[in-house]
Amino acid sequence: MIWLILTVEELMQGTTHEPGSASESALPLPSGIRMVTGAGSLPAVEVALPAATALVYLHGAHVAQWTPTGQKPVLWMSEHSAYSSSAALRGGIPVCFPWFGPNPTDATAPNHGWARISPWTLTAAAIVGDDAVLTFDLAGTQPDEAGTAQPVSLRYTVTIGAQLTVELAVLNEGTATVSVETALHTYFAVGDARTTQLLGLTDLPYLDRSVTPAVTSSSALPVSIVGAEIDRIYPMPRTVTIDDVTNARTITVGDTDAAQTVVWNPGTVKAAAMGDYGDDEWTETVCVEACNVRDQAASLAPGQSTSMSVSIAVAPRPQHTQQHHEGQLVMERLTSAIHPVQTLPTRAIQFGEGNFLRGFVDWQLQQMNKQGLFNGGVKIVQPLAGGLVAMLEEQDGLYTVLLEGKQGGEEVQSHEVITLVNGTVNPYLDYEAYLALAEDDDIEFIFSNTTESGIVYNAEDTLADTPHASFPGKLTALLFRRFELGKKGFQLIPCELIERNGDKLKETVLATAANWGLSADFIQWVNTDNTFYSSLVDRIVPGYPKDRAEELCVEFGFEDRLIVKAEPFLLWVIEGPQSLTETLPLARAGLNVTVTDDMTPYRERKVFLLNAPHTTMASLARLAGVETVRDVMLDADFGPLVEAVMYEEIMPVLDLPHDELAAYAESVKERFENPFMHHELSAIALNSASKFTSRLLPVLTGFHTKNGTFPPRITLALSAILLAYSGDPAVTITPVDSAETIAAFHAAYATDAAAPNNYVATILADTTLWGSDLTKLDGLVDQVAAGLDALRDRGVRATIADLAVRA
Repeated sequence: MIWLILTVEELMQGTTHEPGSASESALPLPSGIRMVTGAGSLPAVEVALPAATALVYLHGAHVAQWTPTGQKPVLWMSEHSAYSSSAALRGGIPVCFPWFGPNPTDATAPNHGWARISPWTLTAAAIVGDDAVLTFDLAGTQPDEAGTAQPVSLRYTVTIGAQLTVELAVLNEGTATVSVETALHTYFAVGDARTTQLLGLTDLPYLDRSVTPAVTSSSALPVSIVGAEIDRIYPMPRTVTIDDVTNARTITVGDTDAAQTVVWNPGTVKAAAMGDYGDDEWTETVCVEACNVRDQAASLAPGQSTSMSVSIAVAPRPQHTQQHHEGQLVMERLTSAIHPVQTLPTRAIQFGEGNFLRGFVDWQLQQMNKQGLFNGGVKIVQPLAGGLVAMLEEQDGLYTVLLEGKQGGEEVQSHEVITLVNGTVNPYLDYEAYLALAEDDDIEFIFSNTTESGIVYNAEDTLADTPHASFPGKLTALLFRRFELGKKGFQLIPCELIERNGDKLKETVLATAANWGLSADFIQWVNTDNTFYSSLVDRIVPGYPKDRAEELCVEFGFEDRLIVKAEPFLLWVIEGPQSLTETLPLARAGLNVTVTDDMTPYRERKVFLLNAPHTTMASLARLAGVETVRDVMLDADFGPLVEAVMYEEIMPVLDLPHDELAAYAESVKERFENPFMHHELSAIALNSASKFTSRLLPVLTGFHTKNGTFPPRITLALSAILLAYSGDPAVTITPVDSAETIAAFHAAYATDAAAPNNYVATILADTTLWGSDLTKLDGLVDQVAAGLDALRDRGVRATIADLAVRA
């Protein structure tokens, strides 16, 4: 590395010129350095050495290219940049001087000063060791406090080799003190900004200028780019490392005497509004700029100088160990040993460790963390005796979310290691550790997804249980311990796909408290100190991609047994006060989250046009051996069936504008046909009986009320559920539900297998399954029994073919 120490005398002896004058170099140039005509016919210095190549325009002394040998370009230039002697170049390293941002007193002055749009003079060029050293000079003026222009001289030294070093020196040649701001606004090229992280800035305070007014904040996580604008001023650490995952390299910015660093990326909205910046180019670059601005501006007395330098180095990204054992690839398991994480305060408890919460809630919390908007982790509670928390513990709470699908007509493929799980609790193994969660004052939120059958009052639970059988029982015990400790309540946001899930969760907690004889003071505390939100969630999360797991682990560079695959689309509608947007600023993080006072229209559209077709296809197509949602949509028999269910049986029952419903239905079909999704019907079929109750039963009864008949395909799906749950040895699929539910079906079928009407009547009369006695719907038992007979005797394809003919 070459450091040029410039004295005041050296600056004063340098060749200078007025801004705007000609600046072609007449210097003799050593081998490896030559003058060329660059883009827009702008003169430039080209460097081609064994260690690196580079291009520096005389316009702005703008370093536009630097590529060390064997590397991809390190600096980024926009394809839309103007190359003109009157405009700043977009990309590379603009020299910002003598002000940063808008001129504080002259709105007509160019942003970031005149140095980056002035022609500089190349005054020296030399080969020193393996490096090229270029020196550029410029002269101009800067007003003093009285507004009188004072002459200033600039010298910019660029050292090009395996590393890049730039140094800006400024001399006040006037008779009065001037204040100047300096910044080297460096645009770094990255493979994908969305998978890139900036290391070295955690816990440092920063000024967030992306909002008005600017606010001071900090984050315990590395800086990540997610599509929202980032514009932050940090104190300059010793180094900032750009972890360019896609290009398998790190770029280190350091060896600087700057007081500050600015991190900037325009994000989607601002990029689209900039004329010299492509709409999608925000994914290609991140700016990390050494600077002395605002309160760190230099005050130069007459004859006084200041300088600022920065060096940039590139290295291969550390790779995780991969070995072969007996011909098999063996990789290190994903743990904190190979993916270090910053421990965050626990701000949320999460009941449920399944794919959905990890690919939906946790992924969103991490997006907020990356922007410094949440700064919290989660503790995951295993709600059932069998679960995945032990596997999560083996991976130190780390796992990968893989997003694949179409968004905005474009294919999206990305992956990200989720790092905010602070640990897990299995109340079946350590109940005291579970209750100890009530002691943590940092915890404010509780999220849950215990499936549709999870939010159910269980009168058999007692306070003395360790643990309680039901989720509401476990939650009530935790709330009661929190109350006994005299601490604040929680904000509870259930994600279970049942109507009014927040209201129902609160009802079950209060019913449990009453059953246990808990005090009136506790009841009041539940009502006044805790907020139960009803919410609607929408993201297709197929879960672990077992068919591609080995291939993906090779791509990731580590073994991850908990990969969660999800589509890019998500929607979260939360019903409750707008104050939630302050404590949980999901929308501010650029996420598709709505806080509203009425979620009913959102819920009806999603539950009945996405979840209801899911349950219908899972119930029927599995009987024909079809395995995935996409296979259903491409199947000549089942694809038309799903469309008929949506358009002929569901949409006529919904009290929403037809055009809106049709548009949503078409978007759902596109998501179902996602070529990246291997969404297994077996996963959708989990707890099919309760899912039918919440997703399809309202459509069935509404259709009957409106038409006097039952929707044929949805009714046949009910027949299919009864057949799948029957225990009939001829049925090859195995239902996944509670032992009690399956036992009830088996017992009824064993008694009346030869008389399907009796079996169907017994099951449909079970109010614990359906919430009401369905045998009171005249004709339903006969139609379900007929469908069961047809499915059992003729098969599902022949049966649905008959429906198509009759329709």
